[in-house]
Amino acid sequence: MKKILILFEALLILVVLNCYVFAGPAIELSVDVLSQYIWRGYALSHNSAVVQPSLTIAYKGFSANIWGNYDTDEDKPGGESEWNETDYTLSYGYQLFSFLDVNVGTIYYELDEAKDSFEIFSGFSLNLKYLDIGFNAYREVSHYPGWWLQFNISKSIDIPYHGMSLDIGTSFIYQNSDDKGTYPDPDDPNKAFDGWQSGNISLVMNIPITEKFIVSPKIMYSFPLSGDASDEIKMLSWERDDNFIYGGICFKYSF
Repeated sequence: MKKILILFEALLILVVLNCYVFAGPAIELSVDVLSQYIWRGYALSHNSAVVQPSLTIAYKGFSANIWGNYDTDEDKPGGESEWNETDYTLSYGYQLFSFLDVNVGTIYYELDEAKDSFEIFSGFSLNLKYLDIGFNAYREVSHYPGWWLQFNISKSIDIPYHGMSLDIGTSFIYQNSDDKGTYPDPDDPNKAFDGWQSGNISLVMNIPITEKFIVSPKIMYSFPLSGDASDEIKMLSWERDDNFIYGGICFKYSF
């Protein structure tokens, strides 16, 4: 874990130095305040709001991101507030054609009460006239081996008032796990889960306050894609439920 974090910090420093020496970097700082933490269909908070800050530095297709989750009333005896996750992402994106972007990267999940996780991923995005269609494949290569395949469809609609826009999105996840201990098949605990897992629908209103500062109220709905997925999500979610309506607000500043 420490070696990976040291490597990430070293690469992040190199990206920052490279940006300032050769050109101005694209830097984005954001904070989401949400009613619940949902990750790939699973509820990872219970009856508490979460605060999720994020810092991204990008330069010539390369980007480095640090993201965290702070649970304001974690589901523990006494209900302590807890910073329980920090994620480190390195990625590279390239526009192959005017309508096609491709990407590759890694994510390191530093978790408070579970073994840390490390994923590699790759995908593409089709930028069509009326819709954006994307696909990403994530492979967990450390403690929870398996595949996560995510399909995305989104549309951004300009609103003719003060530069506002409405982002509409939906995503669908197929899970092919090799870890029956962490993601068991509800019908056969001797097998790992393999099937369509969860879907998500989101509505985000982007409201520019200044040229660089945007406030974005949002609402989302997460739901299972099959009966087995419903049982698996209920078993692993902190709220023991399989579908969730949640939302909040994002504050975003670009340097």
